Amino acid sequence: MDNRRIGLLDSFRFFAILGVMLYHYTFRWRSPGGGSTLYPYGAFFGNLFSRGYLGVMFFFMISGFVISYTLENTPTLSTFFKNRFVRLFPSMLLCSLITWLVAMKLDDKDLFINAHQAKNLLPGITFINPGIWSFMAHRNFAWISGSYWTIWTEVQFYVVVSVTYFLSRKYFFRNILLLTIAMSCIKYIPGFFLNIFPGDRLSPGWRSFFSEWKFIDERFNIIYFISWFMVGIFFHDLYKGRSVRLNSLNGIGMAIIFLYLLVTAGGYASPIIYLLMVAAFLLMIYRKKYLSFLDNALFRRIGLLSYSVYLIHETIGILLINKYGAYLGDWSPLSPLIVIVLVILFAELSYRFYEKKLSLLLKRIL
Repeated sequence: MDNRRIGLLDSFRFFAILGVMLYHYTFRWRSPGGGSTLYPYGAFFGNLFSRGYLGVMFFFMISGFVISYTLENTPTLSTFFKNRFVRLFPSMLLCSLITWLVAMKLDDKDLFINAHQAKNLLPGITFINPGIWSFMAHRNFAWISGSYWTIWTEVQFYVVVSVTYFLSRKYFFRNILLLTIAMSCIKYIPGFFLNIFPGDRLSPGWRSFFSEWKFIDERFNIIYFISWFMVGIFFHDLYKGRSVRLNSLNGIGMAIIFLYLLVTAGGYASPIIYLLMVAAFLLMIYRKKYLSFLDNALFRRIGLLSYSVYLIHETIGILLINKYGAYLGDWSPLSPLIVIVLVILFAELSYRFYEKKLSLLLKRIL
């Protein structure tokens, strides 16, 4: 496996994780109607960071780029999954356990009741959607922290992209592009048939099948996000000097995906942020000097730690803000910044003294 890192991608990760944290710490847990809120500072930040969740989509784009980069330097499918497991498992294990323990200690208001239950550690450490565990075990499972849903999306992407790559390296880009378009269309199938066959024109069996489609797309949500990963794969091809002609099948397919993401973004702020993400990648590939201000050691370091930051930040961060933020009085709006610093400090210590050691141990074992 090629361990060389592209520094700017870590800087991109920094902005992605910062957006997600600011979203969770200022907007996500505030009642839209101005009622109950988990923040002692209420609506102090207004809607300033209401689009911070798009940091997740930025992560997906980065992942599409990085996994393409990784696959080209990985000899076999089994090696790829071993490397992914070694990368993901140590942080997931530690952050899941700490989230569970902290929730049981601090969450006396039952704000995050799912985090109190030890059985909910299972979906995270196995990287499998809790809905699938519920279906198999006939018990209700949930994520120990709500943010973990994206890791399951990543794992689904790993399966799709790696199998596609190792089936045909030569035609990988074409095949994953066509698969992306096909998977993106799947979610519209139920509505299409239910609309063109209203009332009793569709048999009860088929109507039940399409009505229960939600069971599939809630558990295999890659169909909603694979287009974001595909954009990252496209930029990796450009980065490697493999141009895509606009009048080719690949060019037309990518144009469809870009247009689809813009049209479905909604509002005006989301498309603008999406275009900024695209611009960041294009500048990295063609005009890197214009992003020299991002080539910052602090940004790169936090980007390197972003996985652990992501796993630990939401449930514990909100509990700390909710429980202790009010002690700052009029300065309570500073509590998100304090928690962000604490979360990053935890991730740094975890990376230095735990993750690297356990990763090395797992590599030897596997």
